[in-house]
Amino acid sequence: MVDRRSLLLAGAGVLLGSASARANVVNQEGNFLALAATLANADRTERAIRIAAFDAENLSAEDRILYEAVAQGSLADGLIASFPWGRSGTPYVVTHRSGAYRSANPDAAAIDRDTEELSAAARAGAVAPVFVVDAAIAAVDAAAARAHGAAAEAMRRQSAALSQVRAWSQGWIDVGIRSADQGGLCTLPAGDAYYAHSLQFQLGAEVSPGAAHRRALAYCRRLQREADALLLRQGLTRGSVGERLRAFAANARQLYANSAEGKAQAVADMNAALARGRPLLSQVIDGAETPAEVRLVPPEAEAGGAAGRREGSVYNADFSVISTRPRWTLASVAYHELVPGHILQASFERAAQALPLQTRYASGYSEGWATYAERLADEAGVYADDPAGRIGYLQWMLFRFGRVVADTGIHAMRWSRARAVRELRALQGDSIAFVSVEEDVLRMCAQPGAATAQGLAAMRIAEIREETRQRVGARFDARAFHTAMLRYGPLSPPGLAQAARVAFG
Repeated sequence: MVDRRSLLLAGAGVLLGSASARANVVNQEGNFLALAATLANADRTERAIRIAAFDAENLSAEDRILYEAVAQGSLADGLIASFPWGRSGTPYVVTHRSGAYRSANPDAAAIDRDTEELSAAARAGAVAPVFVVDAAIAAVDAAAARAHGAAAEAMRRQSAALSQVRAWSQGWIDVGIRSADQGGLCTLPAGDAYYAHSLQFQLGAEVSPGAAHRRALAYCRRLQREADALLLRQGLTRGSVGERLRAFAANARQLYANSAEGKAQAVADMNAALARGRPLLSQVIDGAETPAEVRLVPPEAEAGGAAGRREGSVYNADFSVISTRPRWTLASVAYHELVPGHILQASFERAAQALPLQTRYASGYSEGWATYAERLADEAGVYADDPAGRIGYLQWMLFRFGRVVADTGIHAMRWSRARAVRELRALQGDSIAFVSVEEDVLRMCAQPGAATAQGLAAMRIAEIREETRQRVGARFDARAFHTAMLRYGPLSPPGLAQAARVAFG
């Protein structure tokens, strides 16, 4: 068996720079919960060293959950800290998806700090692709037009700094460092290593980008085989799976009317799917009766591009583009967003009162659980009499795990944006989500690793379940297993595996 602590100490040794320095910190032991609490605001390198050096041998099985949950993520965080950019697992502090300018109440000082960091990072080599910078400039300029006073001025300064970064990025294209259509971290200095560290930071577990790519692609091929059989039964016999999913989505009989009545029917159908699923889910998970319902967003929110959001026990659905939301795609959304997905998971998270480090090193957990929840609903039999709904579930899975394929393809295998779009369309047909395939690829370029961490977290929960089932045999209980996956709040895969060991001994 691999000695995990030795691996962590080896990583700490890289951070320290010498074995003699490492020897000064290897004898830490005691209360890891207290240590983790004190390290929440510590320097990332110091935190990584101290956690790696902690002797967890004498921790109780339950106390070890937290240690396993943060050890690998903190090590990756410390390694990222050795780069001159990328404090939170991404080299780009300002994009169309991130930055202080996006706050509901933007603060000029925070925006200026972001501007200083993005300029310093770009000078050190973290030059975002032109199309990522263009999207950021458009978003910052739009925010500046809505803002007032000092915040608006700070946004205008930030837009100017982004324009300078864009000029540098264009220069990279001109000298052949990257093509105009490349968006991967592999084009940055030491970008391959950074991407591997970023994946480990976001997932909280060691990751090989190439292995993740192959695993996700193999899973997508399996999903496509299942979809192929169901599409044939629907009379769709010609073309690839992606082409037939596109044709099935265009069937007028599967679409809701673009009217208040049509949108109300879509909401009613999602609530009905949830009601049908609860009795089946109650056999495999505690909390299947957690209060949850779907409502339609108000017209003013729909006009503002709300794109669906959760508030307490309610999922507010945005059907402003209801023509792209066929009936058979919505049941899986209900299971993902409500029960056994996000709303159920959030109720456990509130009770758990997780530590900040625990959440920091499991950023893929929430979406990972909700994706696993879709699979759990399918396994519970919610589509036994609904083959079209199961096609929808399979297409959602192709969307979610196709993202892993594309994200790793872009950042580790030098895929262009065009290739990523082609590969995703071949896997899933048209986008099943609120976001277009092209926008989804842009997000992956701007937020490297996020989609991969989410998909791998979902895969790992399913794998831990089967490993536990094989280990304990007849003692396995699905409800107890799922409670173990939820009760501690966000956990990285090593923490989840330890939680399963605690639950079954």
